Amino acid sequence: MSGGLAVAVRELRHLPSVWRAPRRDPATTRRLALAGVNEMLAYCRERVPHFAGDAYAGGPLRSLDELATLPTLTKREVLDAGVEAFHAPDLPESRFRTDVTSGTTGTRLTIRHDVDAYGYHGATVLRRFLLSGYRPWWRIAHIKPFPRPTRWFQRLGLFPRVVVNAGQSEAAIARDVLAVRPQLIMGYPVVLRGMLRSMDDGDLTALRRGLRLVMTDSELLTDEVAALLGDRFGVPVYDEYSAYEVLTVSSGCRAGSMHVDEDRVWLEIVDDDGVAVPDGTAGAVVVTHFRERAMPLPRYRLGDRAMIVPGGCPCGSGLRRMKLVDGRTNDFIELPGGRRVYSGVFLSLAMYTPGVAECMIRQDASGEITVHLVPDAPGPAAFAAASQAFTTAFAALVDEPVPLRFVEAERIELTPGGKGRFVESAYRDGGRPVSGTAG
Repeated sequence: MSGGLAVAVRELRHLPSVWRAPRRDPATTRRLALAGVNEMLAYCRERVPHFAGDAYAGGPLRSLDELATLPTLTKREVLDAGVEAFHAPDLPESRFRTDVTSGTTGTRLTIRHDVDAYGYHGATVLRRFLLSGYRPWWRIAHIKPFPRPTRWFQRLGLFPRVVVNAGQSEAAIARDVLAVRPQLIMGYPVVLRGMLRSMDDGDLTALRRGLRLVMTDSELLTDEVAALLGDRFGVPVYDEYSAYEVLTVSSGCRAGSMHVDEDRVWLEIVDDDGVAVPDGTAGAVVVTHFRERAMPLPRYRLGDRAMIVPGGCPCGSGLRRMKLVDGRTNDFIELPGGRRVYSGVFLSLAMYTPGVAECMIRQDASGEITVHLVPDAPGPAAFAAASQAFTTAFAALVDEPVPLRFVEAERIELTPGGKGRFVESAYRDGGRPVSGTAG
C-alpha cells in the first residue's frame, strides 16, 4: 500500500467515531477518555523507559481527577531527561512520523507521533473544517512562512490550497491572497491584521465577493481581534489551538466557542503546583494526548494560560469549552512591584490606542521596557503621538505610570515559525531571555 493511500485509509476509517464524538454526552466522553488514559499509562509503564520509576507505578486511575497525582512534564524536562527515554524502543520507523516544535520558546524539541494517532488526528481536522461550514472544493489561501506538503485529498482536487509566503511584505501578502480568490483564508492573527492594513476598500470589496471563512491559529486570538477580523473580512472567524507535541487541543465552533478534542486529548487547567483550578479560573494548560504511543507525554505543560468555560454550548457539542487568556505562561513583563503584565494587555493596547497598529515589548535584565511600535501613519509626528497615547493608555491599565522607551518599527518581528513575537523579557530570569508568542 502506498504511503498516500495508507494515510488516507487511516484517516477515513476513524471518521465515523470522530463524527460521533461531539454528540456524546459528557459522562460518556469522560468514561472513554479515562479508558484511553489508562491504556496509555499502562503502555508507558511497560514499554517506555522514562515511566518505569515509582512516580508512575500505581494501577489504573479510578477517575480523571486522579491524573493530578502524576507529575507534569515540560519541554525542558523532556530535553534534560533525553528524548530517547520517551520513545517506545521497539516501534519501527514505519509506525511513526517526526515533527519538530517551532522553537518560539527558544528551544526545539523533536517529536514522534505514531501513525494511528496521527490518522485519528487527521480525521478530527476534517471534522473541524466540515463543522465550520467549509465545502471541500473551496479554494484556500494559507499564509505560512514555509511550504506545506500536498495531502492525498488535494491530489484528488479536494481542499485546494495555495500557500502564500508570510515572510514577504504585507502588501505582497495581500496581492497574493487576492490572486487566489479564496473562499477560505488561513493565517496567524498578526499577519492577517497586517494584510488588512495594506488593503484599500476596493481590495476588500474584491476579496469579499468570494470569501466565506477565516481560520486563525498559533497565536492568542483575543475577542477584540476576532471581532476586528470578522468585521473587516465580513465573514465568520474560527480559531484553533494546537501544539506540535500533542497536535490539536481545541477548535472553534459556529457559536464562537473553542471545543476541546476530548476524543483524543484530556485537558487540565492547573495552578503553579499542578493542582486543578475551578472551571472559569485561569491557569496553566496541561494536556494528555492519550492516543499517542510513539512518544507519550502524559500531563504535558504547553506553556499557555487558559480556562475551562463552564456550561454547555449553543452549538450542541458535548465537548468541553476552553478559552485562552493572557498569553503564554512565560510571556509577560514584570513591573517593579512584581506585577505581571501578559501579552494580551499589549494586544488590546494595539487594538484601541489611537495611532498604534501593532507593538512588541522587550524588557531587559535591568527592568527597562522598550516598546517596538508600528504606527498607523508614517512620519515622526505620527510616531510621537502614538507613543504618547500608548504611554497614557498603559499607565491607565496598570494604575501607575511606567517609564517606557519607544523604537519605531515597520512590522512585528516574526518567529522562525511565522508567529508574531510580542513579548521578550530577561528581567526575571537572571539575565537569560525568556520569550514567547501570544498564544
